[in-house]
Amino acid sequence: MKLKSLALLSVCILFLSLSSGKLVAEEIRVGIIGLDTGHVVAFTKTMNDPKAEGALANCRVVAASPKGSPDIESSVSRVPKYTAELEKMGVVMTASIPELLEKVDAVLLETNDGRPHLEQVIPVLRAKKRVFIDKPIAASLADAILIFRAAEKYGVPLFSSSSLRFGPNTLAIRGGSIGEVSHCRTGSPASLEKTHPDLFWYGIHGVEALFTVMGTGCESVVRSTTAEGKIRVEGKWPGGRTGVFEERKGYGGTAKGAKGESEMGAYPGYKPLVVEIAKYFRTGAMPVKPAETLEIYAFMEAADESKRQGGKEVTLESVMKKASAEADRRMTELP
Repeated sequence: MKLKSLALLSVCILFLSLSSGKLVAEEIRVGIIGLDTGHVVAFTKTMNDPKAEGALANCRVVAASPKGSPDIESSVSRVPKYTAELEKMGVVMTASIPELLEKVDAVLLETNDGRPHLEQVIPVLRAKKRVFIDKPIAASLADAILIFRAAEKYGVPLFSSSSLRFGPNTLAIRGGSIGEVSHCRTGSPASLEKTHPDLFWYGIHGVEALFTVMGTGCESVVRSTTAEGKIRVEGKWPGGRTGVFEERKGYGGTAKGAKGESEMGAYPGYKPLVVEIAKYFRTGAMPVKPAETLEIYAFMEAADESKRQGGKEVTLESVMKKASAEADRRMTELP
């Protein structure tokens, strides 16, 4: 009886803590792979804030494995700076991913370069650790498919997302504030990296916001340029619905629905994303489904194919079929 009473008391305490917004739960020790992006500093400060409440309470970054991109200079040059900043916050540096996994319960895969992500995430999944993969999830659509196949193989949910998904207006529109969206135009910077498809490196931010309000189901894209010579990609959804991404300074956009129009796509800061990551670490519930993430990357890959074909219309089905065939051939890479 005493044991049952103690168990019941523990449940009551947890319930009251959740109700008050001050989550008192077992600590989640978080590890970071790759210290070549400013995200690692921002995420660590948010998670390790002593005043953190709700899902963020007791969710702390405790260790990191610094190495990120092997050869992208803009990434490689950042590692020493961000390593020093995290060490000042008490984060312990480890020499390898296996060593990191011995010290943590969940992982932020933050390497700015998407090419090593498949190799880096496999030991995390094999260790049954939940993992968030920062953008871009990979440097090819085939690698993105393989990452989700690996997650399925090892029974570990994972997700990837830009912070632009979690802007208040953007989420409100997704929730139906203006009814079904018939047209959306989003924009973000889209700096290029030669080792990645054009929009993977930075345009992903605006594309993620576009899909947050349009949803899945995009059938084809046409890539062109704006009057200023910037990237423009128009996607077609069923029922005559259209979504446009345009390269621009800053973040933003507008959406038109059955109930009116609304601004959306603004940058909300990192905290809303970090809160969602912490919730996922605690529950395993993915805030973004794999099918949606893969369609986002198929949209961006189709945009590159449209560019290669001189602006012709390219279906997402065609690029998914090609990438899936490549993933099938490479399945032996999954240990």
